Amino acid sequence: MKGIKQGLPGGTWLLLILFVSVLISSMAVSYVAHWNRQLLSELFQQLSVRDKTQAEWGRLVLEQSTWTAHGRIETLATEQLNMHVPSAVDIKLVQP
Repeated sequence: MKGIKQGLPGGTWLLLILFVSVLISSMAVSYVAHWNRQLLSELFQQLSVRDKTQAEWGRLVLEQSTWTAHGRIETLATEQLNMHVPSAVDIKLVQP
């Protein structure tokens, strides 16, 4: 009985280490794939928010240009405030 080794043979340890490594590697691949899907989903959400914000910005710029159009301001000044463009006789220059 003295010639029988106790424990596992040397090749078995290598096989066990390889099995555990493959198991850990497969779990890591699964985790990274899930994480990648989450980040991709978040990216698409952020791109959607960006596109909506850019569309709103374009509408606001168009609205601002409409509100500040010279013809509109002149019409409002004439109709609502009873303003008119002064004639050359009405203009007086003041020396500093």
